[in-house]
Amino acid sequence: MVTKKAAELTLTFTDRESISDLDTFIDRSGLLDNAAVRLVAKDSIVVAWVQVLAPRGLNDTTPTVLGMRGAELATAAKFDIVVPIDSLRARFANASETAEGFVVTMPTQTPTVRWKIPLPPQAGWEPLGKVGASDLQSVVRDGMKIIKRKVPNNAEEHVVRSYRSQVWGTTISNSLGMPAGVALGAEMLGFFGDTIMSVSVKDPWIRLSASRGDILAKLTPSLLDG
Repeated sequence: MVTKKAAELTLTFTDRESISDLDTFIDRSGLLDNAAVRLVAKDSIVVAWVQVLAPRGLNDTTPTVLGMRGAELATAAKFDIVVPIDSLRARFANASETAEGFVVTMPTQTPTVRWKIPLPPQAGWEPLGKVGASDLQSVVRDGMKIIKRKVPNNAEEHVVRSYRSQVWGTTISNSLGMPAGVALGAEMLGFFGDTIMSVSVKDPWIRLSASRGDILAKLTPSLLDG
């Protein structure tokens, strides 16, 4: 993490469309109970990371599923920060146009234990196969039906999380070792614009790649034990 004040950090985008795309991605992540987003800037690229699913506590078996989307920068930057979604979107809306591009000043950092996790690697991924968007959409529909049917309306939070963990942690393809939570992330973050998406692996992570971003998850035991 950076040591200088977050208020001094800025991102200079090439155009307003790049800001709008990233803003839409971050806005959709709010549907997944996200209050903060992790921004990793390196050279001329910034990558926004959001949590789709993550375990809370030692006995929580919820899979770790992350969503990411990158954007090109007009000038190089280097930092790794966690900031509030609402504050960042307000800064996006007030980007200032300069000769170099559209400048967004970062809001104050908000460190959180939910982001005390190492991010997936950037290199070394191996192609694993392809998967159809329609198949993943069916997984999401079926999963939501199961949760709606089994979870009582007045259920306590730990009961809801237990059922969600079981449903979204289920392996949907033994050949790919992909947890259902990947399909949930693709649905909630709006990645189903592609008919076919590619799957790659870098132990212990698996990645679903679409034109609008990527969904990454820890590999399920069925693949690790295979």
